[in-house]
Amino acid sequence: MAEVEPRAGHRPGGASRGATGEPGVDPVSRAPRDADRPTGLAGDLARAFAGPGGARSTRPRAAAEPGPSHPFGEPGPGAPAVDASPGADLAVAGAVAVPNGGAAGARGPGPDGAAPEFPLVGEPAAVRDPGAGEPVAPGSGAGGPVLPETGFGGPVASDTGLGATAAPETAFGEPTFGRPSPTPRPSPAPRRPQASDPVPDDRTDPDPTDHSAVQLPPSPALLCDASGIVLHTNAALRRLAGSADPTGMKLPQLLVGPDSDARLVRADRRLARVKVVRWPQPGNRTVVLLTAFPDATPAPSDEAPALDLERATRSGTWTFDLQAGTLTRSEGLVELYRSLGVRPDGADGPIEGEQVERVCRLLRRGPDELSDPGRAGHSSEIRPEGGSVLSCRTRIDRTPGGAPLRLIGTVQDVTDRRRAESRAQRSGQRFAELVATITTGVAMLDGRGRIVDANPALCQLLDADLETLRGVPARSLSAEPQSGDRNGLPDWLRPPSDPESTYRIDSLPLLRADGTRVDCEVVVNAAPSDDGRPFWLIVVTDVGERRRAADVLREANTVDPLTRLPNRAGLLELADRALAGPDAARVAVVVGDVDDFARVNTGLGHSDGDALLVELAGRLQRELPPLCTAGRLSADEFAVVCADVDTAGGPQALGAIVAELLRGTVTVGGRPVTLTASVGVATRDAVPTGQHPPRGDDLLRSAEVTVQQAKQRGRGTVAVADRGTVGPACRQLELEAELRAAIESDALRLEYQPVVAPDGTVLSAEALLRWSHPVHGEVSPGEFLPVAQRSGLQRDLDLWVLRTATAEAATWPRHGRRIAVAVNLAGLLPADPAFLDEVTAVVESSGLGWDQLVLELVETSLVALPRPALDAMSELVRRGVRFAVDDFGTGYSSLARLKELPAQTVKVDRAFVTGVGTDPADFALARAVVEVARAMGRATVAEGVETAEQFHVLRGLGVNAFQGWLFARSLRPEDLHRVLRGGGLPTPATTGTPPGGTPGAW
Repeated sequence: MAEVEPRAGHRPGGASRGATGEPGVDPVSRAPRDADRPTGLAGDLARAFAGPGGARSTRPRAAAEPGPSHPFGEPGPGAPAVDASPGADLAVAGAVAVPNGGAAGARGPGPDGAAPEFPLVGEPAAVRDPGAGEPVAPGSGAGGPVLPETGFGGPVASDTGLGATAAPETAFGEPTFGRPSPTPRPSPAPRRPQASDPVPDDRTDPDPTDHSAVQLPPSPALLCDASGIVLHTNAALRRLAGSADPTGMKLPQLLVGPDSDARLVRADRRLARVKVVRWPQPGNRTVVLLTAFPDATPAPSDEAPALDLERATRSGTWTFDLQAGTLTRSEGLVELYRSLGVRPDGADGPIEGEQVERVCRLLRRGPDELSDPGRAGHSSEIRPEGGSVLSCRTRIDRTPGGAPLRLIGTVQDVTDRRRAESRAQRSGQRFAELVATITTGVAMLDGRGRIVDANPALCQLLDADLETLRGVPARSLSAEPQSGDRNGLPDWLRPPSDPESTYRIDSLPLLRADGTRVDCEVVVNAAPSDDGRPFWLIVVTDVGERRRAADVLREANTVDPLTRLPNRAGLLELADRALAGPDAARVAVVVGDVDDFARVNTGLGHSDGDALLVELAGRLQRELPPLCTAGRLSADEFAVVCADVDTAGGPQALGAIVAELLRGTVTVGGRPVTLTASVGVATRDAVPTGQHPPRGDDLLRSAEVTVQQAKQRGRGTVAVADRGTVGPACRQLELEAELRAAIESDALRLEYQPVVAPDGTVLSAEALLRWSHPVHGEVSPGEFLPVAQRSGLQRDLDLWVLRTATAEAATWPRHGRRIAVAVNLAGLLPADPAFLDEVTAVVESSGLGWDQLVLELVETSLVALPRPALDAMSELVRRGVRFAVDDFGTGYSSLARLKELPAQTVKVDRAFVTGVGTDPADFALARAVVEVARAMGRATVAEGVETAEQFHVLRGLGVNAFQGWLFARSLRPEDLHRVLRGGGLPTPATTGTPPGGTPGAW
């Protein structure tokens, strides 16, 4: 670290002790020098400033030229001053020699003699030009602006390898300000030899101006004058000093420490351990002999590790010499400033100047401040332009006697830390604001379970302000007694070590400040704090109002608003409680449905209808047997839950009682109305056995199914459910869900029954739907088709069959003829607005010819078709599609309606075919259908042909084609392919497979 040299005559460190018993000084050899110590005010100043054993001076003051910059830095605390041997001319403490012979006025000790005052200097010290060997006079470019009070400013030295420049000298520690400095006296100019001077002989002292006349020994030695300026050196000293000529330097800059164990400052900034012997010479000169110790090899420099450490920690150091007024910066600090883009030296002085001023103001407060250990340093932050933040901590380095010597500052880049702290502070502030806006109570508990902080919502909930809540133990908030073996913690606080550190307490009564209770829901999070002690965060919600609102809502959900009887939900709760008790076998549910109640609303109005329902509800409430509760399910349907049906005489008797209460004449609006009701009763025995015990919903569903059966028997009927009552209804619901899933997953399949001509030629094949259930096996169409009709799945089934049949028919072998496929439609009908579009899309996507599609419609679906439906059928006929009327003669259509339909085929129902050979009526009806169809130009197909007799009779009547088990049952697609490749099927009219023939006009 390079430094600005101290002023001439001003000690950079504490002086060596010269009194007996003081370290580093031989008491015998040094005692005579005490007689030479200055007396009076100058001596007092010197002793007070230098500390115990301070260096003495043979003259009160002297002028001296500054030497070169110190190559290693200021001497450390306690470094001795130049030995005051004969000829040593050192300035008295407080008196400063300035260039051109000017001297600053002396200052005395501080208050009570506790600490010296620091020199108040009015002119800058001389600066040594790093490129020359002589000092530069003030005003030649050195120095800079002086900061207020301290006089700090000017260029700052650094250890970057560039030359060190001197800063203006600083006035520190002035106890009294405004006192004028003594007028500086000019230093006497060097005296030139005069002719009158006596001529010296060989026996007298040599010429003082001839330094080479002093012969130095071969060991390292130098010659210095009374002011400590090195005048002459030998080669041995220059080698020990690192091949540098220290001539012109001050001796304190070259040697530090006591003479018995001193350190020589080498040119490479390393220290060599030496022993110093001083030899006075004429002319106030002194020869200084240096004896190197065996370990005089300079210690390796530790600057490289220190620089690496500064770079790693993004820090650096600076030193301000209080005596010399110089500021030096470490290389790491210079690099830090450079990396941050900080200009350390501006128009107002160095960036560290403000910190130096603060510490100096602290020093000027007096000895009490100087001796206070708590005031030994100062911390602040520097915020240069660019957004960087630098932390600066300054400590005061003192001499062994306690006098301030220098300020040492450590600067570190804390930009990221401050930004993180700022983000954390803003985050914490946002969190605090968020907690304050939460409508639920939030509190933090310390390791003892006491409230540390709480938000306004919790204060309002507990009716206490924050200051009152702080410190209150959570145990005191509990409205219920707590166990006393948990170190004052309530039972509901779990330790952070619990596996479930975050948990919810649905209901916890807490005490308010006025002693009242409030039911709360509490969510607790337990975690260790930074110091390892438990820490809890609790969120408290008042559930009292919620429960009151829930009670109101529950009542709305369980009570019928018209009759004030329990509704379906309320009755189910009653039934579930009764079935969970020991008398579950005697629980019964009764459902009564008023017969044809709609006529009351229609004839009298809904208001009179509601009045009638209220009257019936009153009857049930007043006259039901004990242990029976009445309720209203919907509209005109009432229900009764009986906890013990035996008290009412059994299920049948209880059903009769309910039917009687709902039967009779009631006057409403001045008009008598006679009512009857169908009643169904269900007990636990009526519910099919399953994996779970029967519930109230099972009994209620069984009773409702039984009511429907009772209505089918007649008005006012009572029916008791058994296990066979509910089974089919449940089966239908299961089939509905499974059938819907089978359609979506293509789990259905098609089989085909051929339609043949009399000679066995296959004319077409009717698609028949089949369902192989994965659990129940083959499900009959007679079982699942009614389910599809009731559940609205018929249209989806028709579309699935149409898509599948057309796609498969497009792959049938032809053998010179086009075989048609017939599809029955029950949900996708011509009256459907999308009928034409749906059929068109299916046929075009399958690749089947239009003339290969036959759509079969039952007779009942063709009654009173609107004109758009007839137009859609006509469009499909124009394209080649044929329509067939299925089950003709069993519906309600007339012959005139058949004439209007665009249908090309009439199918004779199997009801007429079965007895056509034995029953004259069936024969007459079959003949009439065939003759009417022939008269209208329609072809006929007889279905359900099972015997040869039926075949011959129908053939004799003129039937064009036949279908039935006599020829073939329903065939799988691969079997149908085999039949088509064989050319046809045998019939009673042939003796074998018929030869190819011309198909009939069908």
